[in-house]
Amino acid sequence: MFDWGAALGEGIIASLFLGLVSKKRPEYRALYYAIFVLAEIAIVVLRYSGQENSSFFFWHPYIALLISNIADYATYRRGCGDAKVIAFEKVVLWPFAVIPILSALVLTVGWLIKLYGRYIF
Repeated sequence: MFDWGAALGEGIIASLFLGLVSKKRPEYRALYYAIFVLAEIAIVVLRYSGQENSSFFFWHPYIALLISNIADYATYRRGCGDAKVIAFEKVVLWPFAVIPILSALVLTVGWLIKLYGRYIF
């Protein structure tokens, strides 16, 4: 069964860490997202590897990244100035283009680890 609470909790924790990174070292935001995606791959594989439904692999990181994206709006707005560009990026571009691509990456890598993980070690 899909664990909504875990996805929401991971999104909230990710947004708190993203806010901290954005405030202290904004140049590390891309590195933080890369680490967060790798962590999501590990979490999703460990949590859902015993299940056959692939939607869990997709929706869990999508919800976590979406919560993080929504919470990042205020921090992002301080760094950039144009409200229309920020609104387009945070409301349209990220939820409909960037986050699905990152979730598909988690889905693909997660399924590959699930299928061929015994050959890695």
